[in-house]
Amino acid sequence: MTLKNSKPRRTSGQPWYFHPVLFGTYPIVALLATNIEQIRPQTAIRPFIVSLVFALVLYLLTSLTFRNRSISAVLSSFFFLLFYSYGHVYQLIEGKMFGGLDIGRHRFLGSLWIILFIVGIWLIFRYAKKATTFNNLLNTVSIILLIFPLFKIGEFEVRAARVAAGGSTVKANSLVSSTGKELDVNALPDVYYIILDGYSRDDILKQLYDFDNSTFYTELKQLGFVIPDCAQSNYARTALSISSALHMDYVQDFSPLIKQGDQSLDMPVYHDYIKHNPVRSHLAEFGYRMVAFETGYFWNEVTDADVYIVANKNPLEKVKQGKDISEFEVMYLRTTALLTTDELKSKFTQNLVKNIRTPEEKHHDQVIFSLDQLEQVANLPGKKFVYAHIMAPHAPFVFSADGRYISNGAVMPGYLDAITYVNSRVIPILKSIIANSKVPPVIIVQADHGWDEDHRMEILNAYYLPGGADQVYDTITPVNTFRTIFNRYFGDSYPLLNDVSYFSDGVTPYAFKEKPFTCSSGKTPPVNQ
Repeated sequence: MTLKNSKPRRTSGQPWYFHPVLFGTYPIVALLATNIEQIRPQTAIRPFIVSLVFALVLYLLTSLTFRNRSISAVLSSFFFLLFYSYGHVYQLIEGKMFGGLDIGRHRFLGSLWIILFIVGIWLIFRYAKKATTFNNLLNTVSIILLIFPLFKIGEFEVRAARVAAGGSTVKANSLVSSTGKELDVNALPDVYYIILDGYSRDDILKQLYDFDNSTFYTELKQLGFVIPDCAQSNYARTALSISSALHMDYVQDFSPLIKQGDQSLDMPVYHDYIKHNPVRSHLAEFGYRMVAFETGYFWNEVTDADVYIVANKNPLEKVKQGKDISEFEVMYLRTTALLTTDELKSKFTQNLVKNIRTPEEKHHDQVIFSLDQLEQVANLPGKKFVYAHIMAPHAPFVFSADGRYISNGAVMPGYLDAITYVNSRVIPILKSIIANSKVPPVIIVQADHGWDEDHRMEILNAYYLPGGADQVYDTITPVNTFRTIFNRYFGDSYPLLNDVSYFSDGVTPYAFKEKPFTCSSGKTPPVNQ
């Protein structure tokens, strides 16, 4: 007597379930959707391809191993569930104690995940007869999961394309010059707008960190800079600050984005504000070429500048780069079970990553590269409007006091060492710019905001205005920076606006709270012309 089931089961007619591939790539898509306002989709291409190949290979191997596609599909998706959830769970419990047990350790969570994996495999084979039904359910769930992040990414890209196609959302010439006299263009100064990101005012540095920055201020003054005693920013967020300064107006007054209930900064629009603005437009009328620098943040890069200085693609100097791993890829890896490799100090892992440049190392190299290039910009021909947004002393804190790479996550000494290094570079750069300029230049060294969250408004703000130092008063804010410059050097008569500081946090960036000046004002604004 022959049993019907004595022969091996044929698998050729079994369907290929697709949910392992979708679950294997969903974490990349979801992470991109969450951070789409800060990064470009191209950043996710490499990790997406790696994840896709990983998912396909694992699914194929399990299928060949178990000779049952239904079981191998469930097993593969279960593996991805554990693999991609590990980092998220670890970040929730890291450093936490429960009943005297330190659960926030890899040895605890890793052991738990191994147990769950073993139990899961047993259950999958235990209920193998129901695998087909479960696979159909997983197919549906995987599709639904992907719909939401894909919709968010698509909606963002459509909005960004609409902004790019429509040009500036604010008319670049909305502020009309009142100059009526002929100016000698050759006698006009080059204009340097240098942003040192997150650089707090000297008294705040002393108050919070016991850091004496008086030497740097003295050196600036010896070069001819005027530094208002009560320097404050108009906003606490970079996109708001830079947009406001370059539009010479408050965001509330020129942007249609600010409306009740909408707290999204909508970075494609702010990217457009920073690229196309009245300052750039007005200077272009006098034949100025714009010079801008790569920053690493797409919404703050003026890629259509007349001279765009970017590593390995710039007209001044090339920079040697290693194999980069992006900040997005690091973020992605830290959500997976590969997070456990952080605690591995083996020679194998060290050799594996020694030729890979981390985002922190790239940030370090980018800042140094930008500073090196800034020192040479004065040699470019023609009239120049230089917009140099230097991403320091902003985090990540990767500078020693003498500029060497050192990974230091703490504000002290990381932030202070970054300031010390930036100070040591900025003074010689300013000297070089002044010495190599045929006409004495206008130079603004300004922060977009301070660093400490409770003191975001107090900033470094220094003005080099040849023959116009008397135009700087103690409470001048960035919104009046270019109004002052245009009035003094370009024959304009823009009225100065009231200097107001509006604080807001990153969660509700339009929930403005007016912050009073935190010092006693001495020199008052000049009377509007």
